[in-house]
This record gives sequence, structure tokens and C-alpha cells, in this order.
Amino acid sequence: MATPAQALATAPIPPQNLDAEESVLGAMMLSPLAIGAVTESSNLSASDFYRESHGHVYKAVLSLYAKGEPVDAITVVDELDRTSTLDAAGGAERVHELAALVPAASNAAHYARIVSEMATLRGLIRAGNDIARLGFDRPGETVELVDRAEAIVFDLSQQRVSSEFAHIDELLKESFETITKLYEAGSDITGTASGFRDLDRLTSGFQPGNLIIVAARPSMGKSALALCMGANVAVRHETPVALFTLEMSKAEVTQRLMCSEGKVESQRLRTGKLAVDDWPRLTAACDKLSKAPIYVDDTGSITMMEIRSKLRRLKTRQQDLGLVIIDYLQLMTSGTTAENRVQEVSQISRALKVLARDLEVPIMALSQLSRAVEQRHDKRPILSDLRESGCLSGETRVFLPQEGVYRPIRELAGRRGFHVVALDPETWQLERRVVSKAFATGTRPVYRLTTRLGHTIRATGNHKFLAFDGWRRLDDLAHGIRIAVPRALAGRGVATMSNAELALLGHLIGDGCTRARRAIRYTSRDEDVAHLVARLASDVFGGAVRPRLKRDKRWFHTYLAAAGRLTRARRNAVTAWLEELGALGLRGPEKHVPTRVFAQPAEGVAVFLRHLWATEGSVVPAGRGVSYPMVRYDSTSERLTRDVQSLLLRLGILASRRALSMGAKGRASHRLTVSGQGDVERFIELVGGAGARNAAACSAIGEQVRGTTASTNRDTSRAASRTVVRPPIGPAAVASRDLQQALGSSDCWTAPGQGGPSRERVGLVAGTPAAEGLAAPATSEVYWDEVVTVEPDGIEEVYDLTVDGLHNFVAEDVIVHNSIEQDADLVMFVYRDEYYNPEETDSAGVAEINLAKHRNGATDTTKLAFQKRYAKFADLAAGA
Repeated sequence: MATPAQALATAPIPPQNLDAEESVLGAMMLSPLAIGAVTESSNLSASDFYRESHGHVYKAVLSLYAKGEPVDAITVVDELDRTSTLDAAGGAERVHELAALVPAASNAAHYARIVSEMATLRGLIRAGNDIARLGFDRPGETVELVDRAEAIVFDLSQQRVSSEFAHIDELLKESFETITKLYEAGSDITGTASGFRDLDRLTSGFQPGNLIIVAARPSMGKSALALCMGANVAVRHETPVALFTLEMSKAEVTQRLMCSEGKVESQRLRTGKLAVDDWPRLTAACDKLSKAPIYVDDTGSITMMEIRSKLRRLKTRQQDLGLVIIDYLQLMTSGTTAENRVQEVSQISRALKVLARDLEVPIMALSQLSRAVEQRHDKRPILSDLRESGCLSGETRVFLPQEGVYRPIRELAGRRGFHVVALDPETWQLERRVVSKAFATGTRPVYRLTTRLGHTIRATGNHKFLAFDGWRRLDDLAHGIRIAVPRALAGRGVATMSNAELALLGHLIGDGCTRARRAIRYTSRDEDVAHLVARLASDVFGGAVRPRLKRDKRWFHTYLAAAGRLTRARRNAVTAWLEELGALGLRGPEKHVPTRVFAQPAEGVAVFLRHLWATEGSVVPAGRGVSYPMVRYDSTSERLTRDVQSLLLRLGILASRRALSMGAKGRASHRLTVSGQGDVERFIELVGGAGARNAAACSAIGEQVRGTTASTNRDTSRAASRTVVRPPIGPAAVASRDLQQALGSSDCWTAPGQGGPSRERVGLVAGTPAAEGLAAPATSEVYWDEVVTVEPDGIEEVYDLTVDGLHNFVAEDVIVHNSIEQDADLVMFVYRDEYYNPEETDSAGVAEINLAKHRNGATDTTKLAFQKRYAKFADLAAGA
């Protein structure tokens, strides 16, 4: 077998014509007319020259010509020298030699065509080599390689080159020329006309490269509308149309077109019971349709790659292809592995948009809307109905890592460019990702999801949550199913509060009396803590306050009175401070953590929690009837315990939250519990205790948990774990006895009595050669929380985000999916009121076409006549 060097030595010289190259360059340096002839008659580029030095000269000539400067050997040499390419072009002597070699400047265009043809032949050879290399190297699946090979040939046939940066000056010239042509033509339609007067007025026709989505519920007539548009384009304008029909057969499409064009009732055509006067119309319709350039493909479950391949071939034969129709989007498959159907539809949509741009043809994709449309009183579709993912209620808190705070999703609507936290399912790590859009999606029924950790989130039934087996709709979740929540949330907080401020605030929120017209007072049963609060107040406010302690039986009260006399203009400094933070005058159930605390770095968050815990928190070592160390916080405020749970997550501490009924004694209490050994250890290390009693308790707990073995599998279940963690099968499998030896157990996955493999045990298995894929789950930043309830919870306005790349984000400390923005340039909805209100409607025989999205123009609703008997749409009479 020949070596690459030997093959290179014996390979024939690629097609080239150096005489033609020299002649075209010489002609361009002798005559400005030659330059115009070359640029107008061919798409010659510098890369088309076989000799690289000739390409440098050609670029210099074009640069001078574009600037309106004279072009000759001297100016070309100067231009080459200015761009530091004179040596690469062969030097000044070579440039002067080229100017003297031209046989006839008037033949410049002919020479240019020869150079271009030789470049095409060399491109063909390169394409063949590239395709052969695909076959030998096999860098992918066979079907993918065939698609890549076809793309190589198609690119060559279209004489395209790789896209490069274009200077705005060039783009302005092209745009100005286009506008001038449109002005001179005087037509309102600049693209492919749909054939419907009012719709074409809005769109100016479907533009080359546009992706148009036509969406509706079943029986609205979206297929009939698309067929009517296709017939208008092909029959009236004699422009080629390609139709991919995944739902109907070629015969059904043909019959529909015959009915529509001939105005023959579809039922009579299907049964063959035609009236005498039907035949002339049917014959005339068939005569028109037979001459129309309509191409139909009815391949079922067609993939994106097959559509791309077929359209490339058709475009090669029909250069003036005017419209592509795909019926319909949900029946397509991407041909690639997608994480879920939402992702797959998004991939298809994006691929169709890219294909439309590559072919410079408008592509119309039909889409069937979900039943969510019919759950509303007004059945008219809206843009959010087109998305296959759900939405969240307005109060849902979204974590913003750059600020370290939570914001209600309704406050984010209309914004973009901010960061959220998202999960990468490949690495199981949390990352910051940019939000490209935040928006309201309408009013819908919502459900309340509650988890074992106490997380609650309200969302529409079709909103997706990450379960063991992938993304699942909320209305598909049930008790016992585990969903992903973050183990920790890192924020970039900035220290805008001192430790003394954070400590004092924690005490006053927990056990302070801050109601209006009353003295600011703090109450504790620990005398040292009461003195601590007095010192903190002096540290924060200096001489502006005069702390005073008073004992009342078993309790100690710390009064934070103003040092001087108060007037309307002069307020207690503590009162003004609390009011600024939004923490003044809060009753028990109203208490919450001010937003400014969330914005602090982790160290400041820990200080706040340490002193808040000294109020209504409990830190109790094991012993005296307590079998396990107890770390918990109780409050009558559900919001406060939720906020504290979120703050603990900033420190990587998981806590569970639940309500405790007080029966006839009063309102419910809300308890937050830190129970996992690792979480208790982090609490003792990072939060600790304020005051002598709490500090001693934390020290004792630290000693107790250090000598025990942690149970790290409390967030797994045996059934679910076997889906994620399954021993490989085949030659690469690890013998069961080897796994047992590594795990120190007779069960490869669980020890007796456990529900599933712990993260530590999964990590041990991941260390074996055949189970490398388990390394990410073993070190993931995900906790698998358990669903407790999913309950209907009213109807209200809902919202969603679009997150770049990973398409998920953390909201209410749960990982949720996001809406994926449609890539369409135009979105049209079809609605017929008579379908839903046959008796009451005043719009019988009328269809509304709502242009809901128009990337480069206005949106509006137009009306068309719908002739149901013929499945035909038509313009309404003027003024109707």
C-alpha cells in the first residue's frame, strides 16, 4: 500500500489554467471596464485562483476598485505593500509582469469564467476526497455521514463559500440596491405571495429564509389553509412548491387539491357520486393542477435529515423553489437523541430555520396545539400555546446567582440577559446560564406541588420537573416519585451589612417586638444573649441608642430606646433601620428574611442564621430521651421558615419543612429540621450557636456526630436507582463478586435493609473500569426529593423563562424546565368560532387568521372565508 508521500508524488496535478489567471489579472490592471466585466459576469473570489500569489493580487485590485482609486501595476504594488502581502504576491516585479502578459483586455470575462470553472473542478475533487475520508474514518453514524456527504456536494453545486465577516459598507450597498429595485417595481409583495389579500398586506409575502408556523387545534382547517396557499403559489404564479405530508397520503392530498380548485364537495368526490355539473369543474381543476409545479412527498415519520436531503436535490432541479410546506411538525422526528420531546421539537424547529436560510426558501411548518387551548373560556390560541412546556405562577421565586437573591417570576417578565442557575444533565453540576427571555404566557389552571423537604411550587399541569427517568409533566407526577432539587445554591453576594447588623437583625426578627408606637424590645430567657443584643445595638448605632436591660421573672428584656428626645423629624435609629429593611412592625405570621440578607456573601448569611437560631431555634445534643442530635427552627410564619430553608441552601445545608397543627390552641406552627449527618455537621461548623448555652450544645453535637457513620442514601430509592445505576452487560461488565468485594456487601447495590445505593456506594462502583459513567451521579449537585402531593390550586396568570443551552432553572429551590423560544419568523393561528359555538356564533363560514408573531413587521388578525364543503379558504368580499 502506498504511503501518503508516495500517493502525493504520483497524484495528477489538479485542474488549473495559469494562463487564464494571469490574463484576467493583467486585463483588470489595464482596464476598468475589464474589472466591471469580471465582477458582473462571475462570482470569482481570491480563493478560486490556483496560485495563491494571484489571489493576493486579485484582492488588491478589488480593494482599489471598491475605493474608486485607479488600478494599475503601480497602485496594485502600493496596495499590496500597504497590506503587507507584496512578498506573498511575488514582489513588485511579478505584478508588473502580469500587467504585460494579457492577450486582450476585452476577453477578461471569458478568462474569469475559465478560472472559476477550474476552481469548481478542484472543489469537486476536494469534495470527493472529503466524502471518501468520511467513509474510511467513519466519524459518526452512517445516516449522519450520508447527510454530511450530501451537504458537501450541495454546497459545491450552490458555489457557496464559508461565511466570513462582511464590512457594513458592503451590506449597506446590497441593501440599498434591493430597496431601489423594490421601489422601482412598485409592488407591495416582495416575497412569495400566499394569495390572500389581507394576509399578504401584513407580510409582504413570505420572504426567502423565513420559517412560518401555522398552528391550530384539530378541525380548524390548518392543512386546508396550507394547501390553498400552496395551490395559489404554484397554480396562479407558476412557482414550484414542495409539500411534505406526514398525516395524509399523496392520494388524499391530490383529492383535497381537486376539491378546493374545482369547488367539488369532498364527500361526493370520495364516494364517486358526482353531479353532472361537477365534471367540468373537476376536469378544469385537474388540467390546471397538472401544469402546476407541485411536488408531494408522503413519507411517514420523516426525519429532519431526510427532508434536508430531498429539498437539496429538489432545489438543484428547481432553482426558483418558492415555498416548502410540512404537515405537520409534531409527526416529525429529529433523527437524533433528544432529552425529551420539548427538546426534540426545538431541534426540529431550529433545523428547519437553518434549512430555510440555506436554501433561501420560505418553509411553512404546520403545528397542532394541545388541549390547553380548550381549557380557557376564550378558545383563541396565543403564542404560549405553541410551546410544549408549561408555566409557573407569578409569585414563584427564581434564584438569581449574581445577586444571591430570589425574585418573583412576574417581576422578571420583560427582562433578558440576567443569570439563573441551571443543571447540566451530562455532569450533574449546577451552572450559571443566561436568560434570553422572561414573559407572561396567559391565564391557566395551576397545581400545587409539595415535596418531602417541604418545597412547594405552583405550575401548570404541563410544566416539567426532572425525575429519575427524565423530564416529566407535573400532571404525570404522583406521591413517591422523586424529583431533582439542588443540594446547594452558591450566590455571589456582596457584603453591604456588617456582622453586627446581621446578628442584631437575626435577634430582632426572631424574638423582637418592633410594632409601631411601641418601644423596640428584645426578649430572651438567656441573660448573656440579652446582653449580647445590647452590645450589638451599641456597635451598630453607637450613641444614637441607649440599650437598657430589665428582668421579668424568668425573662430578660432588652429595650433599644433612643438616646435623645424623639420628634416628627427625629426617629429612633433602630426603627428607621428596620423600616428601610422592610422588617418593621411585622407580626408573627408576617415575619420574613429581608432581601438584603440574601444578597450577603455566605459568611454573612451564616452570621444571620446563627443569631436567628438563638431565638426560636433548638440545638439539642443526643441524650435524656433524645436519641439523635436535634437541630430545628420553629415559627408561626411559613414564609420565615421557607426563607431560612433557602438561606441554609446557600451554605450547602439541606433542611426539611413542615406545618404542625396546634389544634384548638391557635394557628399552626412551621418547623424546619436539619437531620442528615452531613447537614448537621455543616450546620455546627458554619452556623454554630450564639450565646453560651447554644455554643455548648453545638460543641456537644459536634462531638457526637463525628464518631458516627453517615447514611448518605436518604435521597435514593431502590426502584429508581436501578434505572440510573445499572451494572453494565456484555464483555465490559464487571463481575458481581468483584463489585461485592469492592462494596463489602453481598448485594452490589444495597446493603440489607437499605432502600437504594448511597452516593458513596455509587462512587465506589463508578471507580471500576466498566462503570465510569456513574462518576457524575455519584458526585452530583442534585438531591432527589420525594413528591408528597399534587393538588389543583386555582386559575391565574402564569409566566416562564427561556434559558440558553440547558433549558432549565432553579425556582422555589426546585429544578424546573423552561419554555423553548420558537425559531419561527412568522406564527399564524387559525381559529373558527363556529366550531365551538355553532348555535350562537355570528361568524359562520369565517376563519380568523391571527398573525401573532412577525419578526420583521406588524401583527394583526385577518379574516378569510372558509368553504367547509370544499375545504377551501378565500378572501372575504371587500368591506365584509
